[in-house]
Amino acid sequence: MNQDIYAEWLIKRKSPWYKIPYYLLVIVLVLAVLIFMISSPYGSWGIVGVAVIIIGVMFTHRYLKVEYEYVFVTSELSVDAIYSEQIRKNKLRVEMSDVESVQVTNEEWLKQKQEDKSIVFEDYTSHEKDADQSYTIIYTSKGATHILTFEPNEKLLHAMWRCSPSKVKIQR
Repeated sequence: MNQDIYAEWLIKRKSPWYKIPYYLLVIVLVLAVLIFMISSPYGSWGIVGVAVIIIGVMFTHRYLKVEYEYVFVTSELSVDAIYSEQIRKNKLRVEMSDVESVQVTNEEWLKQKQEDKSIVFEDYTSHEKDADQSYTIIYTSKGATHILTFEPNEKLLHAMWRCSPSKVKIQR
């Protein structure tokens, strides 16, 4: 009998506050370079300016749209960041044997813990106001304590609970 436990969940992160100023800055820079090209005797250098702006936008705009995919397989939680629906980067892998607890996020407790500089904080939530309940995973990796916040669905939580029922506390 196959004993594999599998669940996955994808969330979209809220656009950052600087998305509109970023695009406005790009437009202003392009217009400034075009004005320089028209009004200056060295206008041919404006092509270099436009090329630099285009290259800069190509490397930076992808970080404005981020999705997180949580994948739980057997006893491991993997979190991947997907940038602009094109580039996937594995952010972390957590073995359930390293996990101390999985519980509903308590904002007051989290703020108190953030004062402790020895704890590593990782936030893979959507940052939406009407988002699902977030959960906190406390785990140890390479001798350091990590606190991870994420927004799983019921299927993912149930899969984690099936793997380690004493560590996962599901709010019903």
